[in-house]
Amino acid sequence: MTTARPHEDIAYANVSELSSHRGIMSRTIDIPDEVYAQLEQHARRRGLTLPQTIAALIHEDEKARMAAAIARLRTQGVLLSPSSAAPPAPTDFEPIQVQGKPLSEVLIEERR
Repeated sequence: MTTARPHEDIAYANVSELSSHRGIMSRTIDIPDEVYAQLEQHARRRGLTLPQTIAALIHEDEKARMAAAIARLRTQGVLLSPSSAAPPAPTDFEPIQVQGKPLSEVLIEERR
């Protein structure tokens, strides 16, 4: 079993990469030696440090989870897909003049 310290040798490529992280936390995790070796190989192939590789894998996982959640919502009909077939808003719109207070003022008063 190998003990990995994720932020031990962080080397960020630039300031924007550092600022894109949510913050640096120090955690010690125990993982099987085989998994640690696979992570190291993956990091070397990508030219990254082990902590950068772990962060990238987490980011990829978050993106995949978000895409799956959006797909589920679309399947359930809760979220509509963006449509390029929707007609554009009219450019010659003129509001109808009515008597009384503007609706926005009436709503504000009723909420008080």
